[in-house]
Amino acid sequence: MSSGKAQRRSGCLGCLPRLLLTLAVAGVALLLVTAVFAPWGFFLGGHFHIIPYWQGWGIIHAKSGKYVVFVRFEPRPSGSRIMPHPSVGGRGYLCSPRGEIFAMHIDGGMRRGIGLSTEGENISLGMDYWPTFSSFTGNHRPAIAVKGKWQNPNIIGDDNGSISRAFNPDGSVASPDPHRPYPGDITPVTLVPGSYFDFQAACKQH
Repeated sequence: MSSGKAQRRSGCLGCLPRLLLTLAVAGVALLLVTAVFAPWGFFLGGHFHIIPYWQGWGIIHAKSGKYVVFVRFEPRPSGSRIMPHPSVGGRGYLCSPRGEIFAMHIDGGMRRGIGLSTEGENISLGMDYWPTFSSFTGNHRPAIAVKGKWQNPNIIGDDNGSISRAFNPDGSVASPDPHRPYPGDITPVTLVPGSYFDFQAACKQH
């Protein structure tokens, strides 16, 4: 009986190297695909890094209060076979003046034909509320945007009036209102390289 258990344990341990090898091969394949179709991903922020992504955070000082945003994105397929353009996607977080933290889904892009360097290039990021069990709800409010330009290693831009559309004057999430001014008050924001812990620390300083 004990011999059978030992064999089962040995068998499970024997699966581990194969699993690690499979993950390693998949990771290398993904890097190779990115190197061919989106080599700029390895230079986001102005310097080379082996993992093609960029993450950072910034503060939006709107009339309704202070909002802290965190973004982490990487190259993604553009969804267009006819006119592909450099697209990015990822996850982010938004902290409201009330201290609420919203998990956000990120989609964005840059112009066609960019080279390895993104310096001076425009970038647009759209973010909407995307909780863990998002498939069970159609509510993706709040939704905000950041439109800016790379000034490596930062992104200098504004919220495209999205905060004033997404939130009420007291910092609560706004309900859909066709009479709400568009685009609303436009507020500047600078995203700088940083971690989620930097975002958390800024969020707590309300």
